[in-house]
Order: sequence, then C-alpha cells, then structure tokens
Amino acid sequence: MFFGLEGQTMADILIIDDDTDFSGLVLQHFTTLGHIVTVANNGTDGLKKARAIKPNIIFLDVMMPDMNGIEVLRELHADDETSDIPVLVMSAKFFDASMLDLFTQERNCKEFIAKPVALSLLQQKTEALLKK
Repeated sequence: MFFGLEGQTMADILIIDDDTDFSGLVLQHFTTLGHIVTVANNGTDGLKKARAIKPNIIFLDVMMPDMNGIEVLRELHADDETSDIPVLVMSAKFFDASMLDLFTQERNCKEFIAKPVALSLLQQKTEALLKK
C-alpha cells in the first residue's frame, strides 16, 4: 500500500468476478483513483493471482462457474500467504440470513455487498477497510 496525491491511500486491488462488464467498470473507476487493479475471471485464476500479488483487498463474486465465492474465500483463508487479505464479497443473487452467516463466519470476509453496487459505495467501503 502507498500514498498518492493529497495523502490518499493507494492499494493493490484484486477483482475476482466472471462478470466482465462489472469488472471493467470497477477496474476503470479504481484505476482512475490511482489504485493498481488486477482482474481474475474465475476463482482458480483469482487464487493464483492473490498468491502472486498479495493485494491489499479483494472484491469477490459469489456465483462463478469453476469455484463459488465461499470456496475461494475458504482457500484464501487456509493459505498463510492470503489469509489476512480483507475480502469484500459481492453478489447479484439474494441470500437469506443463513447464507450471509456462512460468509461472514469466514475471518477474511469483511463485508457482504449486494450487486448492483454504486461505485461510490464500493469506494467508501474500500477506503474504510484500507484505513484499518
């Protein structure tokens, strides 16, 4: 993590999401703010990139074709190199309280956000986590 203009915290962000339209919007938004953003289009690639770049924060989709979000979250948590990376879990699907509990029981899951999400809200949540 480093500091950009006006003391704003810049970060390495990893997006793990198979929705390329959403990933592209998030990539453009956070890159414009000065962050370094990497995109993985599936869970397997996301885990590989998380280990390689050790991002400051991960945006993780729940519904993906090869591995779902909870599987990725648990793999991140089980690996000493990635277990402390905060994860913002996002999904366009409605989940009941038991499903939310499943995700929030994982230590590295810091937030669960419904899609579509306003980029300003995602930015606010990201900035709050980076300050911790």
